[in-house]
Formats: sequence, structure tokens, C-alpha cells
Amino acid sequence: MAASSRSQVRRSPHRPAWLDPLGRLLIGLVFVHAVVGKLMDVPAATAVIANRGLPMAPLLLGAAMLLMAAGSVLVIGGFRTRLGALLLLAFLVPTTLLFHGEVGDPQQRIQLLKNLAIVGGLLLVLDRSPAS
Repeated sequence: MAASSRSQVRRSPHRPAWLDPLGRLLIGLVFVHAVVGKLMDVPAATAVIANRGLPMAPLLLGAAMLLMAAGSVLVIGGFRTRLGALLLLAFLVPTTLLFHGEVGDPQQRIQLLKNLAIVGGLLLVLDRSPAS
């Protein structure tokens, strides 16, 4: 799609004003839920990371929760949404590759595909957000 067409898509008068905020809310809630879940059982979340053989599991968990919390607030709040989407992608892409790459396992394949769908949604957030 040409740059001029892309800017027309962003400013389409036919798209309801509530559509982008609703989409950002729904994407962001996935990460808010994940942060709350990790906070509810930090030792278990740390163990999952450590069991993958990753060093400094508590530090990685803290970084992951920070990326998810900050990214969610920005995406849901509609402030600096591009930055928020990038923070969420910085968490989601490596997490997907490290924890859901076993496509032979049907459960892991489902998680992989769900995460890829969320990546697609975050890419749309990046595309529809003003550069700032």
C-alpha cells in the first residue's frame, strides 16, 4: 500500500471513532491480565523462566512485567501508542520464540498462533498511531 493510501486509511471518515480505542483496550487487556497473573505468583513465574535455562530469572521477570505494564498503559491510554506497541512487541516476540516455539505440541502451537495474532494487532496499532 502506498504511503498516501496508508494515511487515507488512518483518517478514514467511515471508521467509527470508538473502533481504535476499543481495539487498543482489548489488546492491552491481554498484557494487563498477564502482569496481574505474574504478580499473584512471582515464584512460579520466576520458575517458568528459570526452567527454560535462562539466567537471572527474577531480573527477566521484572523486565517482562515492566515492558507489559508500561506498554499496556500507553496503548490503552492512547498516549504514545507507538512506543507502547513497541514495548509490548519487545516483550512478546522473544517470549513467543522462547516459550511457544514447539509447534509439534498442539497446546504450544495454539499459544504461538494466538501470540502471532496479537503481534498483528500491535502492528496495526503501530500503523494507525501518529508518529511522535
